[in-house]
Amino acid sequence: MTHFLLPLYSLPLKNQQIRRAYRNLITKAHPDKGGDAKTFALIQRAYDVLSDTDKRKQYDSTGTYSKSVEEELLDSFGGGVFRDKLNEENQRKESVAEAIQTVEKNKGSHTSGFEAFMRSRGDSVASFGVDDIINQFGVVKGSYDEVQLPKIKAYEVNQPAGMKVVAGHEKEALRVETTKIASTLQWGEVLVSVRVAPMNAHDIYEDHMSFITSNYGNDASDANVHKDSMLNPRKGAFENNMNESNERKIPGSDCLATVVKVGAGVKSLAEGDWVIPYVPNLGTWRTLAVWKEKDLIKIPKEMTSENHCAMMREMCVAYRLLEDFGALKPGDAVILNAGTSLIATVVCQLASMLKLRPILVCRAHPGFEKTVKWLKSLGAIEVFKDEGDLGAELEEKRLFAKPRLALDGVGGISAVRLAETLHQGCPLIVYACASGRAATFPWHHWVGKGLIVRGFSLRNWMKENKKKTPKMMETLAKLVNANKIAVEYTEYELSTEFDEALEHACEKHRKTKILLKITDIGSTVDENDK
Repeated sequence: MTHFLLPLYSLPLKNQQIRRAYRNLITKAHPDKGGDAKTFALIQRAYDVLSDTDKRKQYDSTGTYSKSVEEELLDSFGGGVFRDKLNEENQRKESVAEAIQTVEKNKGSHTSGFEAFMRSRGDSVASFGVDDIINQFGVVKGSYDEVQLPKIKAYEVNQPAGMKVVAGHEKEALRVETTKIASTLQWGEVLVSVRVAPMNAHDIYEDHMSFITSNYGNDASDANVHKDSMLNPRKGAFENNMNESNERKIPGSDCLATVVKVGAGVKSLAEGDWVIPYVPNLGTWRTLAVWKEKDLIKIPKEMTSENHCAMMREMCVAYRLLEDFGALKPGDAVILNAGTSLIATVVCQLASMLKLRPILVCRAHPGFEKTVKWLKSLGAIEVFKDEGDLGAELEEKRLFAKPRLALDGVGGISAVRLAETLHQGCPLIVYACASGRAATFPWHHWVGKGLIVRGFSLRNWMKENKKKTPKMMETLAKLVNANKIAVEYTEYELSTEFDEALEHACEKHRKTKILLKITDIGSTVDENDK
């Protein structure tokens, strides 16, 4: 960027002269006039430095300048395309001429033909190494030294066998107990100390009707939906956390934990490392746990607060929903339901920083006007009740540029309302289904509007993008540390305040995330204690 600074740098520190010189350069480099998009972007960034008094002084002294966290987000998000609209278009579009030349060059090539054959084989030609064999078949006990663990009774939340969690009677089914931890670590296992674990509604209710009743009351009349048309959000859950009677034992999917001991065969983790779950439903509402190394992700220690690290999965979902879908550019509108959820509020704040226009949709409730003020303070341009015709409401507010991305965390008729507002051919992304109801879209959405519906799972994304995950988390941590992302939360001690935490977590229309903090892990076991 230095050579673009020079024509401007020799000028006195007068904004008018700098701007005139900038206009001369930027006009010549404009892509619409045959210039190069990258050169155009570099000139723009040079002007950003020299037109800012503090940045220019820093450049005079050091030859470099510091970026704010918002500038880092703009540079990194979507490969930097949000820094410049024209640059975005050039990065997204491949030259037809170059594509034709590439095809012609490779036509008939033995190498290109073999590469095409290998690509067509997909995963069937994936390498199969020692680690894959161990993961599939395990390691014979006795062929390695087991790591002995101290005799400790740890706290954990248990659900008695055969008892379901019913809305309004949660305390009867979920209770804190003490249980002895495992005596040894097997191959590939680690002992972790859970520091913070969020409480989500889908962690509490295993039965889909109880889940829906808790979240949406007793009214299941949306579009006259019946039980058999509802999804079971708990189906298949807790596969890592079931006893032989197929009853759920310990709830919880997210947490921040510290590695205390590592077993034989553990390669990427060490004592003291910070980790979060890589797979769902490990049962995180406990103080100590023995988990497999492959089921955890190591994160930079103290990159941000423990509480925010425990909520990192939901923040990452928000980040990916904006970056991966919709081919967005500054000024575009994004509409999403479940407006008071953590994911929605983080989407709202990220969208605002990226100069997008977030529109949030929430269920009606007595304190709705206060909710509107709160969400607008986070960057929402409008907040609507999840009812009626949202498209008509947008027109009434004179928001004629229809949203180019819809994000659905509710399902059912709420998802259909979002689809009604979308611009022709733009996508609706389903990342959750809080209502437990599958969305059924009218035929004219598919035919007339060219509706595109896709699903998103962060954990599936991480399987394919392990190298990108740390950078994403680092970006989010910087924004949190700079107070650019605000998340409301309330802490409770797991061992002594669980009942109060559970009651708070089951409240409707709350605007705070409930966190189980852990300072008391349990007690040592008496030698005579069986």
